[in-house]
Amino acid sequence: MNAPFRRSIFLLFDGARWDVMQQMVDEGQLPNIRQHLCPTGRVPQAVSAFPTVSGPAHLPFMTGCFPGTAGIPGIYWFDRRAFGASATGLGGYRTYLGLFKVEKMNGDVTPGIPTLADVWPDTAFVFGWFTRGSPYKALLTRWAKVPSFVRGYLTKDWLRCDDDAESAMVRAVESGASNIFVVVPSPDEQGHRFGPTSQEARRSYLKFDGTIGRLFGRLARRGEAESTLVVVCSDHGQSDTHTHFALDAAVERRFGRTLVYKRFATPIRDVRAVVLPSGNGMANVHFRGESWAAPRPDLAGQPYQDLIAELLGEPAVDVLAWRRTDGTIEVRGRRGAALLRRTGPASLDYQVLDGDPFGYDALPRSMTFEECLAATFATPYPDAPVGLLTDMEHPRSGDLIVTALPGFDLRNWWEYQEPHGTHGGLHQDHARVPLLTNGPLGDAPMRTVDVYPTMAAWCGRTVPAGVEGVAR
Repeated sequence: MNAPFRRSIFLLFDGARWDVMQQMVDEGQLPNIRQHLCPTGRVPQAVSAFPTVSGPAHLPFMTGCFPGTAGIPGIYWFDRRAFGASATGLGGYRTYLGLFKVEKMNGDVTPGIPTLADVWPDTAFVFGWFTRGSPYKALLTRWAKVPSFVRGYLTKDWLRCDDDAESAMVRAVESGASNIFVVVPSPDEQGHRFGPTSQEARRSYLKFDGTIGRLFGRLARRGEAESTLVVVCSDHGQSDTHTHFALDAAVERRFGRTLVYKRFATPIRDVRAVVLPSGNGMANVHFRGESWAAPRPDLAGQPYQDLIAELLGEPAVDVLAWRRTDGTIEVRGRRGAALLRRTGPASLDYQVLDGDPFGYDALPRSMTFEECLAATFATPYPDAPVGLLTDMEHPRSGDLIVTALPGFDLRNWWEYQEPHGTHGGLHQDHARVPLLTNGPLGDAPMRTVDVYPTMAAWCGRTVPAGVEGVAR
């Protein structure tokens, strides 16, 4: 790159699978994406942040930080101390599904976290979830989003929401904004409804290819095709779902009254446990212990280990993780167990106990985050130690983290459509995402948390302090 890009456009192609996009490029079905964003025919990939679910996994693109650092460890979260202090039982938990998600997230994200406005004060948002630091008018879809998504909810035609996103993006391009952040929602919804590799899901990719062609045509007419950085990435992948497992029922049998988001009606008074799924492929599980105002209970004792043993015997469950009293994270699966702890700002200790829970070949016990990414990037669980570590350090994360094996999910309650796609977990089906750009992308492994500082650097702008990602 001889000169910085003058403006940038980021398109979050929500829920897109890297391998589906690669297959469609190989088959010649995505000619505009091939021409403008991957001329070699190879679709680059990155590793999403954990949990791999919309909302939390959007934040790395908008902050350069991991979701746990931002204080958003799931699309639902629970704060035991706030819940314990709530006289009504209505405080201390959050959902980002439904109305006012932008206002909620703007208020909930850790104070001082970098924002897009720190780099691009005039950022324009299309269906964005986190707009802190930007003026109210920056959310171009502030009036259009609710009607668009309600229509998608009622008609199950989410491709029309993509039309709404493209229309708003066109207005942003014409406005001259130096940065545009766009969420394209249909791949996630089509994947949930029909399965992420279905022909119906692939229609989202075909439609998006037309969007890319029209975008570059517009930029060319404006004389901006060479000076505009365009980046396309997804927040998570998806796995096909054939079997539901009622995690909340397993917890409730052992602990009693359990609060469960998305189960109607769920108790909120005198609850002994909380089960909060995200993407249905992971769940934050909280236990009352002595009281909700008390510290987290020690899961080394009974009846917690009985529940852990039961879950490890379930075909649906992949990997479990919880904190020991010394702060070390214990990770356990059918393949074995390991201990995980942070040793520095971007380094960790990973001690295998009796077989690696992720099936890794021997890893160095002490690693930087970059070394961990490089060593695990090509495995079925890319960057899983860093994902768990950064997520579980926040007080809102679960006492127990449960992830589902691909093919299964962790819910067995009503949803507005039968789900055939799942995400949220650590497996590559959820964690690998396409990363395409007309920028000078190298071959080094990347995380989605690296996209923010990389875009800033390519645009010749200063990367703010506090960013955890690495500019490539």
